[in-house]
Amino acid sequence: MVDHNLQNFYTRLERIERINLAGGAFEAVGTLGRSAYAALRPRRRRRMIWLRPLAIILLSFLVIKGGLHAQLGADTYNQRLDLLRNGTVVEQAGAWVLSADALTQMVSAQLRPYLR
Repeated sequence: MVDHNLQNFYTRLERIERINLAGGAFEAVGTLGRSAYAALRPRRRRRMIWLRPLAIILLSFLVIKGGLHAQLGADTYNQRLDLLRNGTVVEQAGAWVLSADALTQMVSAQLRPYLR
C-alpha cells in the first residue's frame, strides 16, 4: 500500500535539496534573499594562475645569473661562456641563456658590493 502523503513529502524534499544545491534558500515572497545578492555581486575575474610562479622563477634565475656574474667577474664569466659556446648543442643553448645581457649586468652591479 502506497502512502500518497509520504510520496508528496519525499518529492518536496527532493525539490528543496535541488534548490539548496543550486544556491537558493528558503526565501519569502517579496524579500531579497541570498540569490538576489549573489546576482548583484560582481564575479571575480580569473587571473592567470601560472603567471606568478613563472615570474618568481624568472626573477630568481636572473638573480642567480647576476650573482654568478658578480662573483666571477666579467672576464672569467665571459671565458666560461666561450667554453660553452664551443661545446655541444646543449652547451651552446646554455651559453645563449647565460649570456650577460644588460639586465644581468645591472643585477651584478647591485650585488657586487655584497659579495666582495
